[in-house]
Amino acid sequence: MAISSLIKAWSYIQFETVKDKLNKKSFELSSGEAFEKAEQIRKDGLCVIPDYYSSEVCDAMVAEIDRLIAEEKANVWQDDEGSDTRLYGSHLYSDLIERFHTDPFLIEIGERYLRSELINSHTLGAKLIPKMNNLGSGGGWHRDSVFKKQYKSILYLTDVDEENGPFQFVMGSHNKSTIYSSIKRNGFTAHQNRISNDSVNTFLQSHQGFESKICAASKGTVILVDTSGIHRGMPIIKGSRYALTNYFYPKHHFNQRQKEKFQKLF
Repeated sequence: MAISSLIKAWSYIQFETVKDKLNKKSFELSSGEAFEKAEQIRKDGLCVIPDYYSSEVCDAMVAEIDRLIAEEKANVWQDDEGSDTRLYGSHLYSDLIERFHTDPFLIEIGERYLRSELINSHTLGAKLIPKMNNLGSGGGWHRDSVFKKQYKSILYLTDVDEENGPFQFVMGSHNKSTIYSSIKRNGFTAHQNRISNDSVNTFLQSHQGFESKICAASKGTVILVDTSGIHRGMPIIKGSRYALTNYFYPKHHFNQRQKEKFQKLF
């Protein structure tokens, strides 16, 4: 079983690597800071920028999310527990949220990291509140994609501590070598993107030097992350957590089928 999964993983990773190399773009470096942050993501899978937006702007964006939920203009989705409320394509209904959707510095960092032109499929607005048995944003530990790198920018619109459902990431798990090692050491399958708490703990125990980082931070903080790595939103215990998330894709990965899939959500 492990050998079969290793062969499958190797073939898919090689295919995506070749495709990325064929579509690799060269960019003139206009910002040394963007390069540094892209390299930090390349190393750790994660980069945190505090105080990127002011408290006043964040409060105004929270009001926009509440307005869109009340007016039901955007597509409003809620999990079974009633804890996680999501607004797909929120940038289409708010000029203020559109500013985050088109932020040139965050796009530049992602393009330096993925070495590709990016398409932002949409900006997700989210409100998280405590409910019994909630799993947190995203429904537990997972990889957004197993074989393709993916770049997201997450903006905290409220102060987030360990009890407010912060983003949590296994540092270094975006490296493709962890796909192979998790199959060999932990019995993961080639395509496994959903991971239990016990499996994450076993992964950390068997991978020396790896650790999970809890991103507790103040409002206005932006988290830049490769979500092909293992991550989750921690279960929320108290308060509320508002956030915006940009979903970026390399242009050569964003085909007509994906475009239509997201358009159905809006």
